[in-house]
Amino acid sequence: MATLKFTTGLSLLSYAHVLKPAETLNGDMKYSASLVFAKNSNTAKRAKEAVAKLMDNEEVKKLMGKTKIKYELLRDGDEKDDKNYEGCYFINAKANEDHKPKVMDRDRVEIADPNEIYSGCYVQAVLNLYAYNKNGNSGIGASLLGIRKIKDGEPLTGGHVSDDDFDDSLLEGDGLDDLM
Repeated sequence: MATLKFTTGLSLLSYAHVLKPAETLNGDMKYSASLVFAKNSNTAKRAKEAVAKLMDNEEVKKLMGKTKIKYELLRDGDEKDDKNYEGCYFINAKANEDHKPKVMDRDRVEIADPNEIYSGCYVQAVLNLYAYNKNGNSGIGASLLGIRKIKDGEPLTGGHVSDDDFDDSLLEGDGLDDLM
C-alpha cells in the first residue's frame, strides 16, 4: 500500500498515549495522540499538499476508486467543544501496541518518564500517512511513528496540585473525629 512519511511542525500534544498504549472503543490497545496546529500554519499547508500527493498515487487511486473520502486527515478544531482546538486543525494518529512510537526530547534523547511528555506540551511528530477504503469507511489515516518534545506547555488535564491547595481547617467538624 502507498504511504507517505510526514513530519509536523510545532504542534500541541493532546490525548497523549505515547509511552503506554490505551484501550480503544473496540478493545484494542493502541498508542495515540492528537496533534493540534493553527489552520494558517506551515504544517497545515504541507499536510494538505501531502494528502494531494498521496491521492495522486496510482495505487491509492485504484484503492479508492470512485469512493468519496469520508474521513479527512485534517480535522477542523472549530467543530470540537474545546478552546485548545479553536482556529486549529488536528490530526489523530495511532500505532499498534507492537509498534511503540519513538518518544524523545528536543535533544533527541529517549523519554521514559510519563511526567515529561503530556497533553499540553509542544511537540514535533513523525507520521506515516495512508489511504484506506474498508467496510464503508474511507479516508486518509495517520500512523504515529515518533514524537519529539520541543517545549513545555500548560497541562490540558486536571491541572497540578500545590501544597497551598490543602487546607487543614477543612478537616474539622466533618463528624469523623469520633472515628479516629
